[in-house]
Amino acid sequence: MNKGNIISLCSKYLRVVRGKGLAKGESPISLAVKHLHETHRMQCIGVAEKSFDYLEKNKNVMREVVAANKKPKKSKVEKREFLETYAWRKVRMEALLKYGPKCMCCGATPKTGAVMNVDHIKPRKTHPELALSLENLQILCNECNHGKGNWDKTDWRKTW
Repeated sequence: MNKGNIISLCSKYLRVVRGKGLAKGESPISLAVKHLHETHRMQCIGVAEKSFDYLEKNKNVMREVVAANKKPKKSKVEKREFLETYAWRKVRMEALLKYGPKCMCCGATPKTGAVMNVDHIKPRKTHPELALSLENLQILCNECNHGKGNWDKTDWRKTW
């Protein structure tokens, strides 16, 4: 059995297991194996019996696929709760004092009705180490910040 067939088979296992509750202490692998035993040794998904036996003996292959399909956990810096921390609020205020409450992209101010945001030039998601760096912050109005998103790394300080 080649690696492609093994991964395909493991993916089918994962689809079988998804949506089923795990008992306390039960792993997704043991649930998949149990479910496949109950469904007449995988006849329901059309996989050869020797493939099932192979995977039953080599559960580490299944574990690798389960691990590969897990979404990576967000770091503390990536989460929205970060914006509520004292450290962020402090560096945010430092940026507002340093640059003033004027959008570095369009020039809007609170006097013109704009809501000001302190933006990370390099996004927290891809550069968590720069989340509290004053050198990675710029002042943008809500509209410009929303339009920029976290995919754009434009440094509007250079034009300001």
